[in-house]
Amino acid sequence: MAADLPVKAPPPPPPPAIYNWSGFYAGLTGGATWSRSHETSNLPCTEPNSVPGGYFCGVGFPLDQAGAAVLAATTGSFSKTSFTGGGEAGYNWQNGAVVYGVEADLQSFQGASKSTSFLGTGTFLPVTGAPISLNSSTNADWLFTARGRVGYAFDRFLVYGTGGLALTRLSTNFNYRDLSPNLGIGNWTQGETKVGWVAGAGAEWMLSKAWSVKVEYLYVNFGSITASGKIVAGVAYSNAISTSADLTAQIARAGVNYRF
Repeated sequence: MAADLPVKAPPPPPPPAIYNWSGFYAGLTGGATWSRSHETSNLPCTEPNSVPGGYFCGVGFPLDQAGAAVLAATTGSFSKTSFTGGGEAGYNWQNGAVVYGVEADLQSFQGASKSTSFLGTGTFLPVTGAPISLNSSTNADWLFTARGRVGYAFDRFLVYGTGGLALTRLSTNFNYRDLSPNLGIGNWTQGETKVGWVAGAGAEWMLSKAWSVKVEYLYVNFGSITASGKIVAGVAYSNAISTSADLTAQIARAGVNYRF
């Protein structure tokens, strides 16, 4: 009779432990950057020697065709695609399924750059038909970001948003030459470390207790810098000129991290 008594089923196995993302990590990333810059030049006719018959200002001080050509050559947008790669480190805290933390990275970053040559014909009274050459470039060399992260963990899979501070060295340079009798020349350049902002999103997958892989998208914006100078011809003429250049970029990258 005892053999016919019902037997109580064994308890179900405990659910698998939820992975804890808390702790320090460091790793490497690599990917592509799509950067864009816009230049805007200003060539006022306000110099004491900007008189009728001067280089860029005709009767009544409007821009003549040489001045308009220089502005056209140094105004407009351009873009560049390049590789980015570097290292990162950060720290996570976890509360339930919510994961938040801080992360910093230093990457190679070429930014948007161009080098153009402009050869045109200006109207330099009383000389007509003087050729002009103009070279310009805008460059960035590296990218540093310091960001906060907040996300939601599905055990070993984490999705997150990120944003914070971005730094880069941004420089712009312009060189002007013409073949008029007075041989006009000019150079205006500016370089500075620019503080901008960065925002994006990503996803990370824990391969083991120590190793994870990630994919990430970032958008960075650095505002603009302005280079100012003068175009000088002989001893009797000079004219102020300035050019502002900005820089934005989109970054898509993948990475691998090790947790300590």
